[in-house]
Amino acid sequence: MTLEDHFARWFKGDTAAVDFAEHLWHATQEWDDLEDEGKCANHNALLSWLAFGKEYTPFFADHAHILRPAMLNMYLQWRAANVLERGDRNDVAKAYMLRAAIYGVFHNIAWIVGGDDWAAQIGPEIYRMYAETPEELWKEMN
Repeated sequence: MTLEDHFARWFKGDTAAVDFAEHLWHATQEWDDLEDEGKCANHNALLSWLAFGKEYTPFFADHAHILRPAMLNMYLQWRAANVLERGDRNDVAKAYMLRAAIYGVFHNIAWIVGGDDWAAQIGPEIYRMYAETPEELWKEMN
């Protein structure tokens, strides 16, 4: 099952939600490459989408009041994780948790399209998609 298939399930087939989630996923992967490796496929396209493009996607436009703070939280957690992942084992464990912040945004999207009961039901499945383990992160950083 592809990530897009999971998005379709998590977001109850809402194509606008899936489209937004796909763009956000790819943007975060490129941004992480830029942070870790100093390069990304097209930094201008990345910056353009994050700064302006997302505003014109129908799903974000309709739910910006929920998604903007969720994405801010994701960004702040990612920045903290980038510092903590270079620390001791306890710091790396915290970084591991913080690096999963995008799944919190996905959980928010599930709540938007399906409400409280759907978000409670699908939430564990969303977080289980976070494939990295704390041990893998520890090995990568040391």
